Amino acid sequence: MTNPFDARAPDWDDHPHRRRLAAEIFAALERRVPLGPELAALDYGCGTGLLALALAPRVRRVTAVDSSRGMLDVLARKIQAAGIGNVVPLQADFATDPHPAGPYDLIVSAMTLHHVADVAVLLRTFMGMLGSGGMLALADLDLEDGSFHAHAEGVRHFGFDRTELANLLASIGFVEVRCETAARIERPFRTYSAFLATARQG
Repeated sequence: MTNPFDARAPDWDDHPHRRRLAAEIFAALERRVPLGPELAALDYGCGTGLLALALAPRVRRVTAVDSSRGMLDVLARKIQAAGIGNVVPLQADFATDPHPAGPYDLIVSAMTLHHVADVAVLLRTFMGMLGSGGMLALADLDLEDGSFHAHAEGVRHFGFDRTELANLLASIGFVEVRCETAARIERPFRTYSAFLATARQG
């Protein structure tokens, strides 16, 4: 089955607002998560690698996972052009495909959760992939009215309520759960906000 993001991949990075959003999410991540050269990280829903490539100089390695072959092809070209040796692309959808066993010290995911049908199942998968005390960092939209996406194909949630997400993380066994605003996304007709939720494997 064709992934709708394959056709959008070649010019994905041409949109300044996407690069800006990734940079703001990474800045929030840096404030909340202690990074270091010993860390093995996984970026789920990595797209063209805007977050994964920002993370790469700060950790030992990044497994960059996406279900779109087109997105990963763009990422692979960027890796080759920059001579980056510690980012490994992996095509997978954890709802249907096997996932790497890990353990990982850090799992990040940016603007992907709203495409996931069963968020609780995915978060339990992340819990099992993290090593003892590993960190989870999730960035996505706050609740919105459905107007953020011009096309709703593949959109399963119109953002998230921070309290409900924090409670879900805690119920799964994550500790030190915290949510904060990571970015504001300006559109001609309204402003949206994106949060960063961080938690530790309990």
